Amino acid sequence: MFEEIDPAVAEDLVDVALGSLPATRGNQVLCTKRQMRESMLKLVQEAYSTGFQLGQKMQFDSLDPARRPAWMDIALDDPQGLAKHNIRLRPVVLRSLIGAGYRRLGDLVWVPDHKLRKLFYVGRITIREIRSIIREFRAGSRVSS
Repeated sequence: MFEEIDPAVAEDLVDVALGSLPATRGNQVLCTKRQMRESMLKLVQEAYSTGFQLGQKMQFDSLDPARRPAWMDIALDDPQGLAKHNIRLRPVVLRSLIGAGYRRLGDLVWVPDHKLRKLFYVGRITIREIRSIIREFRAGSRVSS
C-alpha cells in the first residue's frame, strides 16, 4: 500500500488546480475566496479520482486474467471493431491515444483524467465520452451492432 503520493502525480494535480485560477502579469495569482475554493475542490476531486482508479486497478490485477471482460480487449486501432461496438472517437484522438501507448479500451480504464488531458486533442468532452463508454460497458448496457 502507498503511504504518500508520487511527486510527479502531485505536481500534475497542483498544475490542474492552479490552471483554473486567473493569472495576472508577472505570473501572479489574484483570486477571490470562491475561486480559490473551486480550485481546491477541483484538486481534491482529481486526487480522489486518481486514488480510486489506482485502487480499482490494484484490485483488478489481483484477479485471474481469464476473468477479464472482452470489451477491454477492443483495439483502438481497429476501425471495424470500434464501429461494431458503436464507439465513435475522432481519428485524431485515436492517433493521440495510440501514440501515448494506449492500444486497447481496457488501457484507458484506470488512466487519471489529468493524464489524458495532457494528450493532444483530448479535452474534457472527449474524456467524458471515454468515461461514458467504459461506464456503459461495465453496466452491460452498451450493445454491439
